[in-house]
Amino acid sequence: MSVPVQHGRPAPWLALSGTVVWTWLFLGAAVLTGRPWLAFPTVLLTLAGFLGPVVVPSVLIGFGYWPETLGAFWRRCLDPRSLPLRWYAIATGLVFVMMGVPALLSPAVSLGPVGAPLAFLVVGALAGAVEEPGWRGYGLAALQERLPVLVAALVVGVFWALWHLPLFWLEGTYQAGLGVGTPRFWGFHAAVLVGSPIYAWLYNASGRVVFSVVWLHAVGNVVAEALVDGSDVALEVGADAVVSLVLVVVGWRWMTRRAEAMHHLDTSTDGGEQR
Repeated sequence: MSVPVQHGRPAPWLALSGTVVWTWLFLGAAVLTGRPWLAFPTVLLTLAGFLGPVVVPSVLIGFGYWPETLGAFWRRCLDPRSLPLRWYAIATGLVFVMMGVPALLSPAVSLGPVGAPLAFLVVGALAGAVEEPGWRGYGLAALQERLPVLVAALVVGVFWALWHLPLFWLEGTYQAGLGVGTPRFWGFHAAVLVGSPIYAWLYNASGRVVFSVVWLHAVGNVVAEALVDGSDVALEVGADAVVSLVLVVVGWRWMTRRAEAMHHLDTSTDGGEQR
């Protein structure tokens, strides 16, 4: 006879730190192989590390550290129908401003050959679906009930940046191409940190629809992978900072306060709404 799980209080700090530790362990092992990330068996270690934002929150939800069932959580996070069309347009527009404008202002930027970076484009697109349910769907959603939304977003941004760190030493990754200790290295981390409030704004403004940030992340990654040479670091970080500042000002009243507790989440075992 199975014992029913009592779904309740989330554990955001455990989720965020656990995700970083999980990923560092596997990516650290991948780096130690000394081979490109797509080479066997490095690719298996890389993919295992990549799944940190999936595995850790899922385990916590399975043990009851969330007010809904595991199946309901993932259905809610990955349902493209949950996001109204106008929010697809808004999220795509944000990517254009954050990445397209700096690229247009950087003469060294060009598009890579069609089909050449296919593996990178696929991984980039999947990253949104893998990362965002953990970072925003679990971590931010839970943390912003304890801290002001803006503060919670910055905290998640710190963990998010730390999570990417081993990729800079893993041959063949986008991050490794930026170099360690270079201006683009620091620019990447600055962009992640100042970009986190943008994700928080979109997630909350869209009605806490996780797929909004899944889409934003996926489109942003595909654009980043498709561009050759990359745009000017200062322009990229500057664009992110301007967008972040504007959105924080727009949402100042609620971004400087704690979010209301999540209500009406599915806690049943069959996916139906509990009444």
